[in-house]
Amino acid sequence: MVPGGSGFQGEFQNSILGAGTVISGGRVRHSILGTRVVVEDQAEVENSILLDGVRVGPQARLQRCIIDKGVTIPAGTQIGFDREHDLLRGLTISEKGVVAVPKGYKFQ
Repeated sequence: MVPGGSGFQGEFQNSILGAGTVISGGRVRHSILGTRVVVEDQAEVENSILLDGVRVGPQARLQRCIIDKGVTIPAGTQIGFDREHDLLRGLTISEKGVVAVPKGYKFQ
């Protein structure tokens, strides 16, 4: 963990991370992060699984998500907070409310 550009100190609680993962001023709680994941400045990841090579942009927020390999979450994007919005994006949501973002998904 390193401070982000805003000076916000990264936070990492009750989580597991893979080799080469960088949390740069972001917050990660109760999550599993694969290898080479990047969580940028003031981004928040909670109760989620991020597979290898995922990049979470600044101020993005993820809650109860499974993000497949190599997906980039743009700055300010929120997933797992508004079911209808996630469905409009074409994302899959389980019966228990877990949002899945497939490999190769491109945000509009």
